[in-house]
Amino acid sequence: MLDAEAAFVLDLMEKAVAAGRPQLHTLGAAEARALADKMSADGEAEPPEVAKVIDGVLPGPRGTIPFRRYWPAGVNENPLPTLVYYHGGGFVIGNLETHDSTCRRIANKSRCQVIAIDYRMAPEHPFPAPVEDSLAAFQHIRDNALVFDTLPDRIAVGGDSAGGNLSAVVCQQTKLAGEKMPAFQMLIYPATDSTTVTESRRTLGEGYFLTQALMDWFWQHYVPAGTDLSDLRLSPLLAKDFANLPPAYVLTAGYDPLKDEGHAYAEKLRQAGVKVTYANFPGTLHGFFSMTRFLKQGLVANDEAAGVLGAFFGR
Repeated sequence: MLDAEAAFVLDLMEKAVAAGRPQLHTLGAAEARALADKMSADGEAEPPEVAKVIDGVLPGPRGTIPFRRYWPAGVNENPLPTLVYYHGGGFVIGNLETHDSTCRRIANKSRCQVIAIDYRMAPEHPFPAPVEDSLAAFQHIRDNALVFDTLPDRIAVGGDSAGGNLSAVVCQQTKLAGEKMPAFQMLIYPATDSTTVTESRRTLGEGYFLTQALMDWFWQHYVPAGTDLSDLRLSPLLAKDFANLPPAYVLTAGYDPLKDEGHAYAEKLRQAGVKVTYANFPGTLHGFFSMTRFLKQGLVANDEAAGVLGAFFGR
């Protein structure tokens, strides 16, 4: 059953549309980003204080990649375990600001450094540009770990939705290349299979925030016509070999079209002998991890995910 907080948020959204607010999938990318930024500012809880925040850039395949570093409050160690975080938003919307509160809470609760990555986005930079930037960011931080006050074997990756996809892909691609992989992966309602209409996509694609129309809009911006949808950089669930991938925390929401593919990814990892912590929040929606002003389950999920990350690193 949909919980009361999630039902309230859906009611607010319906009233906003009835009052004239456009739906994201009816807008161009620039207008959708502006609206999404406002929705995020309205929907996120007050950002907690952290010890320090620094913005910077690192080298990417097509120019520099902006990042934001968060030091957890009350932690004075150096080096620190680190989470490289990729924001959600369908590869089209979202940025460092939309996920600022989330990254702050994860840093404080996990007692780990968080480095948020502002990868290039579609439609200006379609697939595989976000993948290339995400991989390059992880590789650069790993290969220059001391510059980032961390160690190469103490770097995790994580993200929500599109960011969960990018995190899973970074793990798989570094494994395929024979490189040092992330130590851990935090996958928050990840998109993992673009080839299959799962039961949750079929039954939850209307009325629960992440609609089929919005998913189609994201995909049309992100994936060029003629792209092979079975490309593992789009559909990491289709990988043949999951053995020896990093331990994982995988979260899904009960009223999320992506629920089934997130759960399937956790099961593929588990069946391959990878240690997995799987959590399903049954009464809530896609996006709840960031809608923390109204959805207290988002705060619970932030703390749980960060707690698992911190425990992995012995925090």
